[in-house]
Amino acid sequence: MGRRDRWTDRQLYMERQMKKRLHPAWRGVGCITIVVLGVVAYFFAGWFISAGLVYFPPALIRPPFAPFLPPGAFVQVVVALIFMVFSYAVLSIVYAIAFPIKPGETDAPPPRKTRRRRR
Repeated sequence: MGRRDRWTDRQLYMERQMKKRLHPAWRGVGCITIVVLGVVAYFFAGWFISAGLVYFPPALIRPPFAPFLPPGAFVQVVVALIFMVFSYAVLSIVYAIAFPIKPGETDAPPPRKTRRRRR
């Protein structure tokens, strides 16, 4: 068995760290995705409220704790947040199906399936 010194260990460590790093372009994609989801959610919420698919009481349309807001703005923001959560969940599920997690060199192998013995 060969001798392993600190230089070789350091090189292996640096190679592993470089493989784990995320390319900076993906941070930009994530930022753009969040902004686009927010804008689409806000416009979807406006359409959802104006279409009248769900009844909102007047106390929600013009909340007493925020009389300075325009009518319907509070409900539009809340519906936009709900839409953002659901759309991000769908996006995450699609991403997980498209790019499954691949085990690395430090992960344990999957357990073997054993057959049940008949008695």
